Amino acid sequence: MRAFPFETPITADALIDRREELHQLHLAATDGAHVRVAGPRRYGKTSLLLAHADGLRQTGWRTVHVDFYGVTSLVEVCGRLATAYGRLREPSVRHLLAALSSRLGMSLGTTGVSLTLGPRQPQQPSHETALAAAAELLDLPVRLYDKDRVTTLVVFDEFQDLLSAGATLDGLLRSHVQYHGEAATYVYAGSQPSMMRRLFTDRERPLYGQAEPLELGPLPIDDVLPELSERFAALDLDPGEALAPLVVAAAGHPQRTMLLAHLLHRELVLRDSGSTSLRSDIHSGPDPDPEVDDATVAGPPLEGLALADAVIDRALTQTGEAHRANWDQLSAGKKAVLAALADGVRPTGARVTERSGLTRAALQSALRDLAREGQHVSRVVTGPPSSANWRFVDPLFARWVSQRGQHR
Repeated sequence: MRAFPFETPITADALIDRREELHQLHLAATDGAHVRVAGPRRYGKTSLLLAHADGLRQTGWRTVHVDFYGVTSLVEVCGRLATAYGRLREPSVRHLLAALSSRLGMSLGTTGVSLTLGPRQPQQPSHETALAAAAELLDLPVRLYDKDRVTTLVVFDEFQDLLSAGATLDGLLRSHVQYHGEAATYVYAGSQPSMMRRLFTDRERPLYGQAEPLELGPLPIDDVLPELSERFAALDLDPGEALAPLVVAAAGHPQRTMLLAHLLHRELVLRDSGSTSLRSDIHSGPDPDPEVDDATVAGPPLEGLALADAVIDRALTQTGEAHRANWDQLSAGKKAVLAALADGVRPTGARVTERSGLTRAALQSALRDLAREGQHVSRVVTGPPSSANWRFVDPLFARWVSQRGQHR
């Protein structure tokens, strides 16, 4: 197991800070209030919710985590629900799912639980059959509560993807959830903050006003630095003066914080065996030469700020393809805005219109789109309107954009 896991959700005991968020989630659960949690991708939502569920389980709750990522049909939604409940490994759940299978002509897999509708017919199941299955699966918390009086925490992760399976499925869900009372408390989590806000604040949507808002911000650097220092000390490793600039560079981004800590940890461990994972005399930049063998690059061991810079370069090497893929999908206006923000320039000012050849209106439209999507930039609420009010969500992408820019 990695000392600083960064590729998958982390365990509750490895979570950095988020004490306030966990407290808010716990209060909502004990009050029977539903919560909507929103934050950009790779921002620690799932890790936070797993920690929340772990805490509730220790007090006797039942918890279910349903991941709607990528669902495209109601049949898939039913499958995700059945799979999530099947992980409980409770006989009562097995019996309920088996009874549901028998009534609606479904088959449940033996490894975990999978759901296939209409196995007796080769054709796609009817919409009515899928709706009947969804209705019974959504009401499982009530059926379970009637048996054992245990409240269920139900987490719907990547909730916004539910609408890809059907534009009115939030209405179907509400028609059941609103009657669950003490049987269940719900957390709706999504990685598209603007869409999550619309789902719960638009008066025309079925879930209007149905959940307390909780938007994830960056981790507080003042908490991250001592926490990571303690973890390195527990591993008998001394990061020296390199750790602080790495924490600052990560800018509170949970996954990037763990990635940089992981790369620093790997380098310190390799040094004990006389090796290295870093380039000591080659600046990798956003598009490094992949032919260079890092372990053979000669030079004195890097320390302090130089070591931190080398770790950041390594992180850019590791994430460069993803940054390029993101960049290539952007419009010219969005590229111009992001390049300006990376350079500390007002994104809709005269300098950017001149160098990009775009009108101010086009740049303003691109900035609004980026803000609405919430994946690359977010707005700082304090201060007067200016470029300083906007920041990159991913600090590594900001560095990559700054180095690559607009081919200028």
